[in-house]
Amino acid sequence: MSDPRAAVEGRIIEEFPEPADPWPETVQGEWRLAGIDGEPFEADYGVAISIGQDRIEFDNCQQIAWNYTHEADKITTRRTPAITIDIAPKPLPCAAPLPPQTAAMVTAIDTASEVRRTPENGIRISGGSHSVTLFSQ
Repeated sequence: MSDPRAAVEGRIIEEFPEPADPWPETVQGEWRLAGIDGEPFEADYGVAISIGQDRIEFDNCQQIAWNYTHEADKITTRRTPAITIDIAPKPLPCAAPLPPQTAAMVTAIDTASEVRRTPENGIRISGGSHSVTLFSQ
């Protein structure tokens, strides 16, 4: 079982040794947000992140999504419209602000340049002095 507090509490080295291969072969999958900028994600809501072959999405009315490329420890993200199906009229993004932690997650994914497997077998996407930690769902 993964423990997102282990790194913050200094138990990470004892309980979770470094992974044999720190660079994930793929980042595709269904993930949950576990940490932002090195701190555990603690909120009364969860954030599920879906990473497909070339797209990163999470449920939001602001229509935020990304296209991405991934190779070894490098990842590049680029914002893309969340609604790609051809419907008329296309729904407009909502004006509601993102909660602060979710906004920090968006900033981290916007600036992502590196991806590594965590000792707990999650992934850490980082870049631009920001990061998100994701655990599989």
